[in-house]
Amino acid sequence: MKTPMLALTLTLSSLLLTAPSTVSAASIGKTICDPAADSGNGYGSGYYGGHFYSWFELSQNNIKTCDVKIGFYNDAGRHYRAEWNMAKSWGEDAIGGLGWNTGARYRKIGYNVGELTSNSNIQKALVALYGWSCSGSTSQEYYVVDTWKGPGKFVPWDENAGAPAQSKGTVYANNATYDVYLVDRNGAQYCGSGDNRSFKQFWSVRRSPTAKGQNHNIDFGPHVNRWDNSDLGFKANGIGNGYQILAIEVFGDANINHKGAVDLSLWPR
Repeated sequence: MKTPMLALTLTLSSLLLTAPSTVSAASIGKTICDPAADSGNGYGSGYYGGHFYSWFELSQNNIKTCDVKIGFYNDAGRHYRAEWNMAKSWGEDAIGGLGWNTGARYRKIGYNVGELTSNSNIQKALVALYGWSCSGSTSQEYYVVDTWKGPGKFVPWDENAGAPAQSKGTVYANNATYDVYLVDRNGAQYCGSGDNRSFKQFWSVRRSPTAKGQNHNIDFGPHVNRWDNSDLGFKANGIGNGYQILAIEVFGDANINHKGAVDLSLWPR
């Protein structure tokens, strides 16, 4: 995902929440389907219920139709949902969620995915702890992918190589093994000017997706400790200069009209 620069000047104090046993039913209090209306670049951010959100959509179609949207429930805590109905396309991409306007190296979260549906028979929807590290003029995008919809092991796509990314080893966290990937990207990015330029993506991908309807944990620290080595070169000192969310990301499918939904809750630990 490529995100232009957006200045974030507000501060947010963390609210400690009790982990829910299930993702509870509630009504949507706010829906975002046209982030570009506010920002002019496809990216929007703000606060709902005192919690930071971001939403980005790269679309080959008219995003004002609200066929791809994220909604925030009016119950307590960080409870949100994304729904999409994308025309046949490989270029559609939407990512967003709730979290924090500044990242933290040792952040610990809990989450519960109550629904994750997709009519695509390949991996086109994922849930990940996501954010940016901004260190000087260096932009770095990161993912800790914990679950996805689709068969097999999730492997990021290396656009420059035109092939699946090659593993850079593993990291063990929360009683699970994650494969580590480093991907070079070109395009708009979050830090600095937001101009099109090269940057790196750092990935930790769980070898098997977590189960729906159950509480799970993500500890960010072990992943940063693995990336922040000479063989990968992650700029850990820039984490606090970028936002950090539990993201829902969905992609278009060139073979079908891609439809689906993700519903989840997030809480700090």
